[in-house]
Amino acid sequence: MQGLLPPLDAPHHVRKHEWSEFREGVTLGGDRSKGTLVDVGLSQNVLVEQIVEQGKRVTVAMGTNRDLTPACVRKVVPQSSPSEEMGSYWGYKVRYASNLSGVINDSPYKEGYDHIIGTSEHGETIISSELILPSFRHLLIAFGGLAGLEESIEEDPNLNGKGANDVFPCYLNTCPNQGSRTIRTEEALLISLQYFQDPIRRAGMAS
Repeated sequence: MQGLLPPLDAPHHVRKHEWSEFREGVTLGGDRSKGTLVDVGLSQNVLVEQIVEQGKRVTVAMGTNRDLTPACVRKVVPQSSPSEEMGSYWGYKVRYASNLSGVINDSPYKEGYDHIIGTSEHGETIISSELILPSFRHLLIAFGGLAGLEESIEEDPNLNGKGANDVFPCYLNTCPNQGSRTIRTEEALLISLQYFQDPIRRAGMAS
C-alpha cells in the first residue's frame, strides 16, 4: 500500500547523498560513554553529545562539517529548529483529543489559536481569491469525519446547545459543487490546503 501513495518528497526527507544542516534520526544502542550514536540515514552513524535512550526519534544539527567520524560530535536540537532557523517545513506532530473542544482548547501553544476555521459542505462558500484572513500566529483548520463537524459538535458535552457557527467564527465550504454525496477527509484535506494557500499567504504579508 505504501508504494501506491504519492511521494511527499518533503524537505525533512533528506536523501542519502544530500547534505543538510539538520537531519532526522533514530538513536541506537551501544556504548554511551561519549554520547549516543544516531542513524540519520547517511553512510555512517553520527555521534551526539547527549545521552538518549535507544529507539528515540531525534533532530540532529549536522552543521556544515561533513566529517561523519566520532571526532565530530553533534547535538540533538528541538524539532522546531529547522523551521525556525531555515524557514523550512519540517514535518508535523500528532496529538490526541477526546473531543472537538479538546482540539480547540488544549492547544500546544500558550496563547492558544489566533484564528479557528471549520470546514463543511454546509459552510459558507467564498472564492479563495476573495477570502480575507486576519493576521495570525497559530491557525486551526478543522475537518470532520463522514458525518461532518456537526456530529462532532453534537457529541461533545462541552459544546452542548451550540451550533457550528458558534464554535467556528469562520465556517467554510472549501469543496463546493462536489457532486458526490461525501468527500473523504483525506481528499478534503488536499483540496482545502490548496484553497487556503493564497489567503494564508496574503494574511502573512499583511502581518
